[in-house]
Amino acid sequence: MKIKCGFEWHVQLDTGKLFCRCEPSIHDDTGFREIVRTLKPSFGESGKVDVSAAFEGDRYRRITYRFFEDTDCLVDIDEEPPHDVDSDALRTAVYVSSALGSRIPENLIFMRKTIVDGSNPTGFQRTAVVGLGGSFLSGGRKIPISSISLEEDSARKVSESASETVYNLDRLGIPLVEIATDVLETDEREAKEIALEFGRFTRLFPVRRGIGTIRQDVNLSVEGGSRVELKGFQNIREMDKAIANEAARQNSLIAIQKEKSYLTDNLAGLEAKNINEVFSGYEGSKLIKNALSANKTISAAKLEGFASVLGAYVCENKRFGGEISDYLKVKTGYGIIHSDELPAYGIDQDRKDAISKKLGCGDKDAFFFSIHDAGKEDSIMTAVSERIKNLLNGVPSEVRLVQDDNTTRFLRPVGGEHRMYVETDLPILKLDEKTISSAKGYSGLTVDSVKKKYGMTDEFLDKLISVNRLQEAIRAHEKLGLGFNTIVGVMVEDYRYTKRKFGFGVPDSDVEFLLEGVAKNRIAKDAPRFIMELMALGKARTAADAVEKYGLKKMGRKELESAVRKLVKAAKITRPDTVITNLRDRLGHSFDAGEAYEILSKVLKNG
Repeated sequence: MKIKCGFEWHVQLDTGKLFCRCEPSIHDDTGFREIVRTLKPSFGESGKVDVSAAFEGDRYRRITYRFFEDTDCLVDIDEEPPHDVDSDALRTAVYVSSALGSRIPENLIFMRKTIVDGSNPTGFQRTAVVGLGGSFLSGGRKIPISSISLEEDSARKVSESASETVYNLDRLGIPLVEIATDVLETDEREAKEIALEFGRFTRLFPVRRGIGTIRQDVNLSVEGGSRVELKGFQNIREMDKAIANEAARQNSLIAIQKEKSYLTDNLAGLEAKNINEVFSGYEGSKLIKNALSANKTISAAKLEGFASVLGAYVCENKRFGGEISDYLKVKTGYGIIHSDELPAYGIDQDRKDAISKKLGCGDKDAFFFSIHDAGKEDSIMTAVSERIKNLLNGVPSEVRLVQDDNTTRFLRPVGGEHRMYVETDLPILKLDEKTISSAKGYSGLTVDSVKKKYGMTDEFLDKLISVNRLQEAIRAHEKLGLGFNTIVGVMVEDYRYTKRKFGFGVPDSDVEFLLEGVAKNRIAKDAPRFIMELMALGKARTAADAVEKYGLKKMGRKELESAVRKLVKAAKITRPDTVITNLRDRLGHSFDAGEAYEILSKVLKNG
């Protein structure tokens, strides 16, 4: 399906926090303290309030922040100005810009981007452009880069309700490099390939590992549609499905606009009617029974001429009525149930007919109802009317969240130029000559150039990238002189084996110890996996402890040759596999099988 799209990649850097010196690590949900805030929208540099900020401000929710002693400080809770920019993060952002052929400005000016969803206690995100223009190759196609920015990551959302949102502040302030492309004409298949290829490129730099450390947004539109920003791709390998669904949704809304836009004339002043009595004594629906027990109000309204419209599918697993309900949940905290999906939720045909009769619906009409707290019916009617009008006018320009089923749901309107204003707590930064000079060494850096430089195969590169270990592998290669077959064997294969079998992730320091031991002939090449197993089973605290406790220091060649000769002579064993098995039973993992085979061949040949 032909689409127009632009990418925004947000990549967490493996450095300190951007504006303070706290530990950049993620916590579990224990050992925190809390503060409570409410946020209001502010004017941008243009003197106007941005539409997305105004939308969030209208919701006026309580924001609870959980903060931790080691990862958060007064900077994070906006009680102290930002400290100096982390130098490692700044350098990495400049290196990325240089690799992509971007024009790097001499002076970096931090701006404030208004954010009123609560994800930053300041109400804004600090961001600075570090590169303009440039490109990278994907499948032989040059993908033009629009801009590269250095910015702070937001807080992690823990929970959300109609009246309160809870965030953890541990992620706040971790440095991000944001890379935005120009608009491309493409399809869902190529879009996924571009995203995967760019993910490989980012691993050439010191970036963080784990879920959520690289987040990819897609700005997408179809012919006749509007720009829609898709966020939250959980599985990049299914990006094409989410893009195809969104394109189908936009095309469906365009078709509905052509056929049904006249229905907006029937939305003037939706009249809410209380239908609690319709369900009085009704036991068939747990949803309704619980609502009445909690003294909730059930408000319904007629939608004249909307029969079959609310139930129409705009894409796979998404109805027109679902588009309304998603918006209403974000705007007010409540959803809707509509007539096109009934009977459902334990609500039978008799109850549906009773609601229709109470509202005065004809054959061509539909209705919806919402379960809510008392006094909220006017805001619900206003929001429903507002959303239907937007949908019947075409494709609303908005930010949408990708769901597990590869559909999307409404998050907020797309922000505009009114979001930005100048940061007053940070000075203009002039890049030093050392940073500019060292950045030149990254010019033209690509996945292919790395493979060529280090003689690395596609297989090894992909394995290292898949676990985000490329930087560590290159350092081990340069420092220890090990081949990548050995490095990948320990760093990827042995690590994965232990993780999958025992659920134990070997610490980086122990992986480094094992590689150094192999490089310096202190540990046999076959020993790291066995040592990792001992650690996973709790039989050794560290790799060094396992080597010492279980006698795993590598045997000298003469000692191994003596052991082979004695075994062959005593047991008259000549089959290589049997010899190695017997040696392993006697000597454990203190020798290399490859070296033993070599010695055995020599013994059998020369006697």
